[in-house]
Amino acid sequence: MKKTSVIAVAILALAFVFSSAAFSQPAGMNGKMGQGKGMSAGMRMGMKKEMRGGFPMLMAKLKLTDQQKEKIAGLRLDFQKNMIDLKANLAKSKLALKELTMKSDFARNDVLAAVGNINNAKDAIATAMANHMLDVYALLTPEQQKIVRAERFLGGMRHPMMNKFRRECRMMK
Repeated sequence: MKKTSVIAVAILALAFVFSSAAFSQPAGMNGKMGQGKGMSAGMRMGMKKEMRGGFPMLMAKLKLTDQQKEKIAGLRLDFQKNMIDLKANLAKSKLALKELTMKSDFARNDVLAAVGNINNAKDAIATAMANHMLDVYALLTPEQQKIVRAERFLGGMRHPMMNKFRRECRMMK
């Protein structure tokens, strides 16, 4: 009797341990897989836009005139229209490479040319993004440009504005 109850308790304990391990989330950085440092998306969603920082906060700091807002909105629409074409070219180039490599007999030069086309499409996208940022920057007054430089607008990929551009580009796919 004692031996069977000990075995039953051991089996229940093992079942509990394995079931909790099976239903748990994999541990990543800070216990959240793939999220890394910072706030989770759920925490950010509950915050007011002004508290989040990034692009909306920068625009509020700049105190843009109505004319500047109008010109920036126009530039943004033109940029988005251009990005649709550029993203389509990139998708077509990737599809051409996929189609090429699905054939049983493909030449090295053909694959390298297709990869070159993909890289050219990516370069065109990066150039368009940089031109758009510089066009917006050119519309600002020297005082506003000073604020933008202080916020590291042109400082590289770590800035929230670049993250915003990346998210928008991903959404266009």
